[in-house]
Amino acid sequence: MASSGFRIFGALLAPLALAAVCRAQETSTVAGRVVKPGGDSVVAVRNAWVTLHRVGTDHAGPVDSTHTGDAGYYAFTYKRTGAGDAIYFVSSSHDGVAYFSHPLNARRESGDDTEIVVFDTTSHAIPVAIRGRHIIVSRPASDGMRTVTEVFELSNDTSVTRVAPNESPAGAVWSAIMPSSATSPVVADGDIPAAAVRFADSRVLVYAPFAPGMKQLAFHYDLPADAFPLKVPLERGAVVLEVLMEDSAATVSGARLRAVAPVAIEGREFRRYLASDAPANAVVVVNVPDVRQPPALLFVAGLTLLIGGAMTVTLARALRRR
Repeated sequence: MASSGFRIFGALLAPLALAAVCRAQETSTVAGRVVKPGGDSVVAVRNAWVTLHRVGTDHAGPVDSTHTGDAGYYAFTYKRTGAGDAIYFVSSSHDGVAYFSHPLNARRESGDDTEIVVFDTTSHAIPVAIRGRHIIVSRPASDGMRTVTEVFELSNDTSVTRVAPNESPAGAVWSAIMPSSATSPVVADGDIPAAAVRFADSRVLVYAPFAPGMKQLAFHYDLPADAFPLKVPLERGAVVLEVLMEDSAATVSGARLRAVAPVAIEGREFRRYLASDAPANAVVVVNVPDVRQPPALLFVAGLTLLIGGAMTVTLARALRRR
């Protein structure tokens, strides 16, 4: 009976497994163009090398490659295999910089989502606007250290990709000043990988190619208690400047900042200061309460004083009775 039951169960599962395999092996297609800016429109890039990629938890690597035709068109026919979470996309390189399409989700992809826009490169300095700058200061830890997170929204509004001419600080694609007392700087999730960012001489230095468009850079570092009041000079102006303070007794001033309604992030309350068109060379000043002892030690000290006071009162009463 048991073996018969297993055979029936297997017979029921077989069609489902076969359907899953068929879905995974369905033929997919992607067709698009490689173009680059040319005056008021875009022009086709002929003979560009285009690669179809697959990235999954089981394995990752190129699937197929081809060259574009005279009109800049490319096309691939492929089958999705392996892990179901695999992502497929296409890329093309121009002047040594790789550019990528959106992930390919449908069985048949074409049009704007598969168009790859490439750009000429330059190693000369180009203007990079700060569309947004966000500074988040946490409450102090038990040792008095505070974690500061900075998020920059940077915009290359030109038609060329900026590349680093060399690996010196002066050759960085973009940089910003950091507090001199900052320790343990770490790159956070964003559009710029950690491998392309360095911290040196109280500066954050970016060496990743910067194509036209918007990129987000995020990093955080620790500051000791004696770093406050903290003064943050703005080397460049920012369209939007935001400062978030987890400490309710902290105050922020300068750079046209004004207090607005507080916000909650992951269950933590932050006082919020906001400015529009913050000017270059302005200075943000962050004042925090003077906490000379960690909160835990202050609690112990207060408890000790309370106990000591009660003992003094008891002793005084005993002396009066005598």
